[in-house]
Amino acid sequence: MSSLDETFEQMQQFNRSLEEFSDVLSSTLVELTRFHDEAMAAWDNDQSSMRYNASWQELSEALNLWSTQDAPAYREFIAEKLAILEEYMEAGQ
Repeated sequence: MSSLDETFEQMQQFNRSLEEFSDVLSSTLVELTRFHDEAMAAWDNDQSSMRYNASWQELSEALNLWSTQDAPAYREFIAEKLAILEEYMEAGQ
């Protein structure tokens, strides 16, 4: 079983990794959206483009949901738990 110090360090590392992942995903979504828009502008409105666009909409909605709602909620949750753990550890010293 790990000590609280190790748990705290692991939570901090996880929080940093989550933040980095979320930031990269957000910027990638912006780029992908731009490329998608360019591709759709050059593509005829046929069945293939409609299938692709439907797939894109589903993916972009999921990524946008993560970027705007899920990731901030997870980051806030982890930050709260880190603050509680840090306070507990400092009180025990």
